[in-house]
Amino acid sequence: MKRNSFCGGEISPGMALRSDMDVYQRSCSRLVNFDVAQTGGITRRRGMASVAPAMDESILLPYKYDEESVYLVELGHHKLIVYSTVDGSAVREFESSSYDYRDLKSVQAVQCNALLIITSPDMPPMQLRMNAADDWTFGVYDFKMPPWYSEDVRDGEAVVTNEGASLYSVAFGDGVPSDEAAAPTAGEMLRVSYYTTQAEAFAKSSALRAGVRIETLVTAASSFAVGDKIAIRTDTSCQYFVCTAAFTGSNSFVEGLASPKNYPDNFLEAEDCAGFDEVEPIYAMTASMNFTKGQKVALQSGYYSLYTCIKAFSSGDFLAGFTSPDDYPDYFINGIAVGNALPCGGDWEFYCSGSWFGSYEVRRCYDSSALEGNWETMGESFSRIGSSTNELITGTEKEEECWLRLFITRSRYMGLNNLESGWPADSCSNRLIVYSYKHDMQLKARSASRYVDVSPVKLPVHGKRTSTLWSWGAFSARYGYPRVAVLHESRLFFAATDSQPQTIWSSRTDDLNNFRVGNEDNGGMLLTMNTSTQAAICWMASRGDVLMLGTEDGEWIVQAPNNGALTPETVRIINYGHHGSAHTPPLMTSERVLYFERGSGRVYEYGFNYDSASYISTDVTIFADHIAREHGGFRSGTILRKPDARAAVAMGDGTLALMTYNAFHNVNAWHLYTTEGCIESVAATSDGQEQDKLFLIVSRPKIGRWIECISASSGYTDADGKDYESVMETCYFSVPETNDKRVHVAPAEFFITTPACPVDSVRVRSSTDEWALPSIPYFVFGWNKLISWGGYSSCPKFGISVTGSQPFGVLAFQV
Repeated sequence: MKRNSFCGGEISPGMALRSDMDVYQRSCSRLVNFDVAQTGGITRRRGMASVAPAMDESILLPYKYDEESVYLVELGHHKLIVYSTVDGSAVREFESSSYDYRDLKSVQAVQCNALLIITSPDMPPMQLRMNAADDWTFGVYDFKMPPWYSEDVRDGEAVVTNEGASLYSVAFGDGVPSDEAAAPTAGEMLRVSYYTTQAEAFAKSSALRAGVRIETLVTAASSFAVGDKIAIRTDTSCQYFVCTAAFTGSNSFVEGLASPKNYPDNFLEAEDCAGFDEVEPIYAMTASMNFTKGQKVALQSGYYSLYTCIKAFSSGDFLAGFTSPDDYPDYFINGIAVGNALPCGGDWEFYCSGSWFGSYEVRRCYDSSALEGNWETMGESFSRIGSSTNELITGTEKEEECWLRLFITRSRYMGLNNLESGWPADSCSNRLIVYSYKHDMQLKARSASRYVDVSPVKLPVHGKRTSTLWSWGAFSARYGYPRVAVLHESRLFFAATDSQPQTIWSSRTDDLNNFRVGNEDNGGMLLTMNTSTQAAICWMASRGDVLMLGTEDGEWIVQAPNNGALTPETVRIINYGHHGSAHTPPLMTSERVLYFERGSGRVYEYGFNYDSASYISTDVTIFADHIAREHGGFRSGTILRKPDARAAVAMGDGTLALMTYNAFHNVNAWHLYTTEGCIESVAATSDGQEQDKLFLIVSRPKIGRWIECISASSGYTDADGKDYESVMETCYFSVPETNDKRVHVAPAEFFITTPACPVDSVRVRSSTDEWALPSIPYFVFGWNKLISWGGYSSCPKFGISVTGSQPFGVLAFQV
């Protein structure tokens, strides 16, 4: 009889006589302090090396900036420490009485680019960020637009009153529940929404031209004050024509067609400029102009480029060789503002009419209405000389409220001293129109009765403003804080507060701190599950185009039809099981999601099953259900991906349970790590091309609570030089068909892969023997006859025990 694999791991005593099953033929009855390869061999685990003293109570979280920058985070009740995974040194420490993670077991975390977002029912979402080497920040997650408790019209009103000094008060009308009308705590957010009125940005031509300075170049002698408007001639050109048939303007001229090129029956463009030196150029044809046959016409055209000074400029700011305002973006912006900046959170339009030549731009800014803000061009309307057009520009800013400005950037050049004639006339009606939209006034409580407006775009309330479109922030001491966060399809999702245990909040696509709800495809979402109970969401996980989640009584997916993108119009929440989950973060493998059953007694893998064309949960502890029963249940875990995928889970009694895992090949090999002390928290980090590092918090009787590490370079003793015993015992090798039938136990051989281990560090036994030394003087690579005689037994099995500071591996066993 031969066993060529141990990739079934340790199986339950209830499987002791199930030799008819495949998993039985590759399993052990006991497997402690060994690692199991997916291919079936076992090797003695590495030792746990000390890294740093741990806090009295804390958990571990991994953080990865890139392949070269990997860190370990220790989070305590009031303290967070970042450690280097290279040398174990403390890189940064944050401590504050404002941190109060009372229940560390409920903490979950998700990394989004350089942000590690930490969620807990005790605290607002927090973010740890590495900005650059040794530059770390830790604080409350910064929402551009926070999630709100409700998006519905309310039965009662909120009345906002301007109290002066940029402070507001809020009163609630009848119909508002007492808990919502209660005074806020400092920092709590309130949204009061109302619709704006349509607004326009327009200025008369005379007002726009007033004070414009005509300049040739920027020189060392130039001096400009903030607000100065400048016109510089650019885009100059001259075209030459010969009149081929008499032209009478009063009969033939068409308004807006000001070039001889527009009248091919009367003019022919000259091939060269010979003979035109004495012709006085014109800038445009008019109805008062007449031309005779043979007359030469020179048409001079071009534009003034317009600029506004936003920072005082003097000779000391001039750089030799740089003579255009475009060379000084800190001092000048291209264009002259038309009217005021307009707030916008919806549709807008640039409207124009009549004949004009030049260009307008509509620009957007999120952070300021001032000219020196970061203005982004959203569209340009260019009416060319000789071909006037009325090109309307439209757009929408429903994704995020902003400021819009209209700028005139070019006007027609009509001669050095003829600025007025080249400017678009007031009759052209060129203006920016911003249509009515819903403005969300975000008020942050400064005290129980005063608020400050923290909206990105602030529209001051004059007097009072009454609205039934209002809501408190979803995350607060009033309603609780989200337990879960996940990144999916370029959106950040939060879920499960105390008041809304089945609600999910989604950010806008590619805008992770903007939770503004909208109907657009990339709009934010507020989703509440429709179920038969109020069982809370326990975890969420992103897998491809599906967002998986588990509640206390079921398993679900959030998905769009036909595997499409998730949008507010396509989102669906579908139930696929009723096992229920514990409030423990799931473990993300390359094939499936592993989650802990409610009660923490079993582990399930959740994923799509092609045979049933459905999402199913499969019990991966079904053959090892004793692991949780004998060791206090599963607490929290991590995933190691190299050299073999393994789940590592801290158990209630301080044991570490591991499962070598490969869903495709049905490998669920459970085994245990024990040490002198209790393992309380684990986290895995990558280590370049080497095997992953496993960090543990271990509470030891004499040396206290320490962060320790198992890595490829670890020895074979635990912290403080403590020895540990690695034990493997096989399952029964024969199952009698009749009771009390005894069989002869033949000599037992082990295929050993590490001959360097001393023989006196190894003990062996058969079913009838106590632990004893092997029957050979030394080990060789290959088959070693360790047990020479096993006597008689009705259910023979064999074991091997290893101690000391040497490696030891077994590939197969035979009798």
